[in-house]
Amino acid sequence: MSRSGGAPRILAGRWKGRALKVPRPARPTSSRAREALFDILQDRVRGGRFLDLYAGSGAVGLEALSRGARASVFVEIDSRALENNLARVAAGPEEFEIVREDARAAVSALARRGETFDVVFADPPYSLDAAVSKKIGGLLAPAGRLVLQTDSGASAPEFPGLFLSERRAYGRNVFWFFVETRP
Repeated sequence: MSRSGGAPRILAGRWKGRALKVPRPARPTSSRAREALFDILQDRVRGGRFLDLYAGSGAVGLEALSRGARASVFVEIDSRALENNLARVAAGPEEFEIVREDARAAVSALARRGETFDVVFADPPYSLDAAVSKKIGGLLAPAGRLVLQTDSGASAPEFPGLFLSERRAYGRNVFWFFVETRP
């Protein structure tokens, strides 16, 4: 969520080093924080399904694909930068889906379709909508993880049926990790 010099780049995997376009108001997750996130999630990402909620440029979901995720679903109303980045890396159509709705509508639609994910990553621009908070746990596959990114001053969020397993801070970027069973 911090802006550092230059465009963000994919850090590892098949698209390592590719620069990404970022929409004007977006504050992409710092490279240091993204690297740490994927070091923690590595076993859940390879071969898994990844949901990038509030995707913006898609940097996090693209990083997941680059590191071996089977598919990423990106939720972003204004998907122009995301579409540009998907074209830059030449992602195959079977590897991704773009849901062009707000997070509340997208989470409801994905739940109705019975979609589940090994990792759900949410980086809301402000705070997480209460309706999203109530339904997001239903999108986790067995043994899946929800990762919520906030700024460092935020307090611990709560999600029905999910338990906080870990909190990690990297400068302004804080990751809250949630699981279905008590750690």
